[in-house]
Amino acid sequence: MHAARPISRRQALLGMACASGALALPRLAHARQTAAGWTFEALHGFTWDQGSRAVGSPTFGTNGMLYGIHAAGGEQGLGTLYRWSPEDGSFAVVQNFAYSDSGPSAPESGLVMGHDGMLWGTSSFGGAEFRGTIYTMDPYEQVEMRCEFLADSNLFSPQGSLVEGKPGVFYGTTRASVFRFNAGTGKLKELHRFNNDTDGSGCESALVFGPDGRLWGTNPFGGAGNKGTLFRMNTDGSGFEVVKALDHPWDGSGPGGSLLLASDGHFYGITSGGGAFSRGVAYRLTAQGKFTTLHHFAGGDNDGAYPRCALVEGPDGVLYGTTVEGGHAPQSYGTVFRMSRKGKVTLIHRFDGTGAGGATPVGALRLGADGWLYGTNQSGGVGNAGVLYRLQPA
Repeated sequence: MHAARPISRRQALLGMACASGALALPRLAHARQTAAGWTFEALHGFTWDQGSRAVGSPTFGTNGMLYGIHAAGGEQGLGTLYRWSPEDGSFAVVQNFAYSDSGPSAPESGLVMGHDGMLWGTSSFGGAEFRGTIYTMDPYEQVEMRCEFLADSNLFSPQGSLVEGKPGVFYGTTRASVFRFNAGTGKLKELHRFNNDTDGSGCESALVFGPDGRLWGTNPFGGAGNKGTLFRMNTDGSGFEVVKALDHPWDGSGPGGSLLLASDGHFYGITSGGGAFSRGVAYRLTAQGKFTTLHHFAGGDNDGAYPRCALVEGPDGVLYGTTVEGGHAPQSYGTVFRMSRKGKVTLIHRFDGTGAGGATPVGALRLGADGWLYGTNQSGGVGNAGVLYRLQPA
């Protein structure tokens, strides 16, 4: 299995300087102004050999490099872990995921930074029983399997990214349950198994910690209205509670992506369907459980349609997100939007599906320390396997 050469200490230090703003970021040939006055830059167009179907949001390592995950493509078609350098714009495949009983395979979620400086991820396949794994990558790009899912754990195929509570204690989801992994002891434990009719099911997104110290999450299916649920639970698995079962047409259906706990103390999220135009909604959820629909996505030239991923809060307090369709009727290749906390949506970029920009943004945006919003597309671009891009106000 071939991988990129691990980066040197000098490269790591240069990357840290660049991420902190000590070095100027390169201006790329595929930079252009959007209609909303933002600068859009296509950083890299993926090919199948480099990876396809980007998942999660790209993540900065402690070395300043930007890392991301593909769920498909690469040498064996089972995904890749890639690196992009802010220093010089270079790109490399760090890991080709393979059919393996001793390592991760077929990841379905992005990487997260742990307290230990490692990037942590999950794979839906691999390990001794091919039920999935938890793995890490250190700042020198050494990938190590840390945990394998076995039948006696009652767990199978982790989907969402991990979230860390106390240092070394991680929480994650499969489509059927919530689990905890203690890196210090190596113990993996199922905390709660979803009952589709009451709890909802199909969780594919990361959990978040609420202001109450509990874990909050979304299920896109099931629940009392059979349109998905928003839930919370204690970190020991007790006290599971459905905070909101989507049961009204204007609630939307299929809540996707993680909840965002914004600086105002409220949660914000999206659904991939339902609403007034059946193209999804954006909503607010208070810590007390009050649910408010803020925006009904309509598609067309001036709005997006079918958002799939979590929102992110900018330094200006405005929320940012993507939709997989909308923006250029009738082609509808997807959008990047900003939204006030009252629900006013403005498109800041419309993907055209051709050339360097790509189409179908599915993963969440990442706000870099440099002030840029980084994201990925799953299709289009020069290699027709998606694009790594960034945006910032002009």
